[in-house]
Amino acid sequence: MRSLKARLTARILLLALVAVIAVRAAEPVVFPTMSFYTLSKDHVTLPEDLHADRNLLLLYFDLTQERDINDWNAVIDRWNASDSSLGSYTLLVSPQKNFLSRWWQNSSMRSASQDHKRWPTTLPIYVDKKAFERRLDIPTEKQVVVLLTDRKGRVLTRVSGPPNDSGRAAMRAALNAAGSSLGPAPPATTPPPPQ
Repeated sequence: MRSLKARLTARILLLALVAVIAVRAAEPVVFPTMSFYTLSKDHVTLPEDLHADRNLLLLYFDLTQERDINDWNAVIDRWNASDSSLGSYTLLVSPQKNFLSRWWQNSSMRSASQDHKRWPTTLPIYVDKKAFERRLDIPTEKQVVVLLTDRKGRVLTRVSGPPNDSGRAAMRAALNAAGSSLGPAPPATTPPPPQ
């Protein structure tokens, strides 16, 4: 009798756990509310200041990832030429720091950045990185992450890594599905065979 009762209890607990996991999986991932200053010293609160129906948030975790971010920004610039309603922010995700450390990092980023037009949309954020990554389901900091969100900060899709053919195609398809008018991806160019 006891083993039957124990098995029944175990099954009920298992079903309850499955139900909790299913409900959690059905909840949309939403960018957490946070306020910081852009490199141009404008105060920004996300997701409140996402004014477009489609927003790309480029997240990077280390200054060595700037090349991938610059490459993604070049792709987004081309997409903006076709869809001017597309919004974007570039976020350097750093651990929480004191005021002097923040000032130093922000000043260093300003002096290193030669592209002043990106300052209003470049946002260094200082957060509990583990909690931030867990909230956005980011498994690793080893690659940049591009999030497509709506104006309420709900994550519609994500791509990780540099803007290779598959990453660009996946994000373009997601943008089109979200109402953008980018059209199909151009065919991938292949280098001519060696002679």
